Amino acid sequence: MTQVPISVFLPISTVVVHANGVPVVVPIQISSTSETALVTLSGLPAGVQVKYAASDTNPSGQLSFTASTATPVGTTMPTVSVESAGQAASANFTLTVKVP
Repeated sequence: MTQVPISVFLPISTVVVHANGVPVVVPIQISSTSETALVTLSGLPAGVQVKYAASDTNPSGQLSFTASTATPVGTTMPTVSVESAGQAASANFTLTVKVP
């Protein structure tokens, strides 16, 4: 029996965050046979924090991005990585930090 591969997807390809401490919430879609997932992000600019919150029934949920006033303005291409059901998947997205 072959295992169904997991996947991760951000339906919003460009996340825009203002450097003012106000969180921006973005959905994250995770396809997995498990109800839990470990979500990590890499390549974020200094001063950007992310919190992951799963839904009640599956690992899909929300990412909340917050940029401090010290965060440099600009565009980066971070990676979101997911581990679930003994497998891993990742996806790149565009993150733009703007002045409020």
